[in-house]
Amino acid sequence: MVLQCSKEGLTPETQPAVERFLRALPEIESLTAYSKLQMEEGPLGTRNVCGVQAHFVGTARDVSDIPKIAEEIAKSPASVRLVRLPSNFWAGKADVRIILTGPGSPSLQLEKEGARAATKDDREIITEKIRQAVDVEKIYYEDSAFATKVNAFYCPDRLCAFDPGPVEQETLYVKTDVLGAVRTLKSTLGDVPGVEFVVPVSLDVL
Repeated sequence: MVLQCSKEGLTPETQPAVERFLRALPEIESLTAYSKLQMEEGPLGTRNVCGVQAHFVGTARDVSDIPKIAEEIAKSPASVRLVRLPSNFWAGKADVRIILTGPGSPSLQLEKEGARAATKDDREIITEKIRQAVDVEKIYYEDSAFATKVNAFYCPDRLCAFDPGPVEQETLYVKTDVLGAVRTLKSTLGDVPGVEFVVPVSLDVL
């Protein structure tokens, strides 16, 4: 993603000039422009890290070209920045993400009744309830060490909109072909100790 994080952002005057500049870069394979008006009129299949602003979403010729593109856009006719939008490692491998309650989880900070950091026994109970609620092809357990490795993989050059540092979170990923599995598991696991959130696995990381 290329954008100008400012109060006004790219304008109808500056956006076309930046677009011409970007399309001339050989390292960019494809590019789509989004105007501020498009962003205001409805949800799009892209996230803008600076709010409702005009921006570009593109694909690099090769992932190794991204740092080069970041250097080149310093020559843009209007000041812009590049933000990596990495594809989710778990997309295609799983359909539902069950984030477990950890030491820094919101429910503990808010002192939610019955909330506690998930234990190994909690994980086993949660896993069994998942299997009882939906037909499961596979359940993956992602510990904090693996989550940290994946996070660093997403952003080797620190061009992401998030910190690629250590991750303390533990997560269960569920592969299932059941329609409405997210809704079913939210209902099933809503009050189970050790469960923080149940969300679908998205294509992007943000």
